[in-house]
Amino acid sequence: MFQLFDLSGRVAVVTGSTKGMGLEMARALGQAGARVVVSGRDAAVSESVAARLREADIDATGIACDIASTESVRAFAAKVLEKFGRVDALVLNAAGSGVAGSMLEQGPEVFDDVMAGNVRGNLVLVNALAPQMIERQDGSIIFMSSIAARRGSARLALYSISKGATDLAMRNLAQTLGPYNINVNSINPGPVRTDFSRDALWGDPEREKALAAGIPMRRIAEAVDVAGVAVLLASPAGRYISGQTIGVDGGATA
Repeated sequence: MFQLFDLSGRVAVVTGSTKGMGLEMARALGQAGARVVVSGRDAAVSESVAARLREADIDATGIACDIASTESVRAFAAKVLEKFGRVDALVLNAAGSGVAGSMLEQGPEVFDDVMAGNVRGNLVLVNALAPQMIERQDGSIIFMSSIAARRGSARLALYSISKGATDLAMRNLAQTLGPYNINVNSINPGPVRTDFSRDALWGDPEREKALAAGIPMRRIAEAVDVAGVAVLLASPAGRYISGQTIGVDGGATA
């Protein structure tokens, strides 16, 4: 019987992985045996983080990518394929939060920025890397979404829209790629303690207290709380899970 969570010999790409949830997912995938591509907008930072993972006996390579730039995304995909020849697991974690506030307060340029960083760039990368998965009839694609996709938000309006689009893109791709033995899913965290969410969600102690009060587990998540789900979906254990939005929210949407 195959090892359910063994990723030995497989290549995992994690965008937005120099810190926070992306870094913890890259670390967990590497600990499961995958060769990991660490990626952020800065090449030196990406390689520095990869070097730290290598010190922990994880096979990691840093390659820069700005997910909001189509040119950068395509160049990134080309570099990954040139070095590894394949991608087995693609984790689409890089994103932008936009500007907190009502939709009525934000113009089309803000909308364009949020959709470029949270939706368009991910689809460009999927289009660049999915063909080799289709050819091999094997692979896993994981979108990082949010419980914000499941309900409206006056404070994070455009972010919520972008994550709703992310989940629908995931479902469409699950339909398209399923016949090629490629599973596609979304991870939908609740509030997570990362630099990315500090200003909008937990930087104020009173706001964090209020957030935690609405979560059955009475705390917001730590970045590592998401990592195991990524390993599940990328591994043989999750090979028949597809088209799903998997909440990691301490019971907030129960």
